[in-house]
Amino acid sequence: MCYELKILNPEKIQNYHREFLNFPYELDCFSIVNGMNDLECLNNPHLQSWMQFENFLIFGTGGSALGGECLCETAKNSAKKIKFVSNLDAFELNKIFSETNFSKTGFLGISKSGETLETIIQISIALELASKNKLDIKKHFVFITENKNSSLKQLAENFGILCLDHPKNIGGRYSVFSIVGMLPAMLAGLNPEKIRMGGQLVFKNFQNIIDSANFIYHNVTQNIFQHVSFIYSEKLRLLGQWIAQLYAESTGKSGHGITPITAIGAVDQHSQLQLYLDGPNDKCFSFFVEKQEEEISVSEKFLPLSFSFLKNLKISKIFEAQSKATISTLIDKNRPVRIFEFSKVTEELIGALFMHFMMEVVYVSKLMKINPFDQPAVEKGKILTKKILGAFHDN
Repeated sequence: MCYELKILNPEKIQNYHREFLNFPYELDCFSIVNGMNDLECLNNPHLQSWMQFENFLIFGTGGSALGGECLCETAKNSAKKIKFVSNLDAFELNKIFSETNFSKTGFLGISKSGETLETIIQISIALELASKNKLDIKKHFVFITENKNSSLKQLAENFGILCLDHPKNIGGRYSVFSIVGMLPAMLAGLNPEKIRMGGQLVFKNFQNIIDSANFIYHNVTQNIFQHVSFIYSEKLRLLGQWIAQLYAESTGKSGHGITPITAIGAVDQHSQLQLYLDGPNDKCFSFFVEKQEEEISVSEKFLPLSFSFLKNLKISKIFEAQSKATISTLIDKNRPVRIFEFSKVTEELIGALFMHFMMEVVYVSKLMKINPFDQPAVEKGKILTKKILGAFHDN
């Protein structure tokens, strides 16, 4: 396995796995990692030509963007410049578009429903600016959406834009292993097959899922409903955001739910840790610790005398010491902690972590008697937003 899972004080955690012995491996969001046939569409000559652009703007929000963005973040040295555009902040949008070299940029729009308000607006603006720059729209734009009648599908037909099929039976927050995550990963130079191999590894180590689900659910039974992802790896900075959406949308139903929180080590030792140590004992913690072996070290020549204890130490060892100290202080305060340790951020690792948490949240939701695949409250909010915006025209 490409990560090691440690649950501290496991003897305190009850075992609930008999309530859910048969995991639904057959669901498309899980079984998709067992093959590569669905990605044959990426061999389309038009798409291959589009992938040669130097820069990419990817429009999508929530599950349409977070997984792919998290994957691209792990490829820090990507030869291509890839920017995800998820929000509708007018200042930021204006800045992004004003800095975009349209002739050297490929545009990717992703929306499962084809009706996502933010994404439709972003794409509409990009199309208008591309037209003003006298670009061949068919050459610069690609969409991913369900193969059904929708606003995004209609845009594709109107302008002759290549439209790739979003899997019908895979929801947005579970879509990272599909073309939704794999196409951005390929743009960043990552190998989709290796990412999916990481997902397959989790199937072979299902005990990790059982142990993890028991860890989360046991804390729920103790009225601990907040889960902190404490991430000690710059390449995995966005993993916490992806986990946050997965847990919030999957478990937040009918007055129940687990509240996800993200912390970045060692930065948030200076901003959040005081609360975690001396505030209410209402949180459980997952640490993601990369055991780095980089050669960069601290030179004695420019160290203040009071910091001489750091001379010639590798930065990676100092970073590791900070994570160990944080974990130890939380344990001393009787906080529930588990640790994901790994030596390097690879395609297999990120694939394994994606699969681990997708399976874990389904398992935990089952124990909580919650449907992890719907989001009824969010849909009501979308309807109200359209109603409010429609009133602006009426006035």
